[in-house]
Amino acid sequence: MDPPTRKLIMLLAFSLAIIYSASSASAQSKLMHKVCSKTDDYRSCVAALHLDPRAARAATLFSLSEIALRAAAKDAARSRKHVDRMLADPNTQSSWKPVLETCKGHLDTVAGQFLVASHELTTDTMSANYDVWMASHEIEACLEFMRSREQDIPPLITTCAHAKTQVSIGLVITNEY
Repeated sequence: MDPPTRKLIMLLAFSLAIIYSASSASAQSKLMHKVCSKTDDYRSCVAALHLDPRAARAATLFSLSEIALRAAAKDAARSRKHVDRMLADPNTQSSWKPVLETCKGHLDTVAGQFLVASHELTTDTMSANYDVWMASHEIEACLEFMRSREQDIPPLITTCAHAKTQVSIGLVITNEY
């Protein structure tokens, strides 16, 4: 094969690879757009899903659902560990500690609900949806307890806002799947 023909074949192969990857990425973006457009906050949904690079590459709703629910479970468990560190920190305001203790339990339950929901996807999507819905009640219980104690704990408020976004994603995907 002469060099110009080889170059032409290489250029053609490279062009096809670019076109295929662009159309594939577009289809995946459409899946995320479809899910996020049905949530309470599109931008927060996209940001939450982009935290796990696998979400952008998810080709099916099922794979995106598994990724999103497992990521939500891990995030809730990570948030609970952060609450543990805040409780152990001598600089944490003493008035925050009862709220942190209470919300720690709620975050444990949230993590468990998301994990159970991820396992139920293949067998019982209605139960998965219910578990995600129950996670939202745990988040609200934490926020309500914080309000009842008249405490404003910014890291906990941020954690709850992020968890609410994940609940919104979870409700959409378990309703769609």
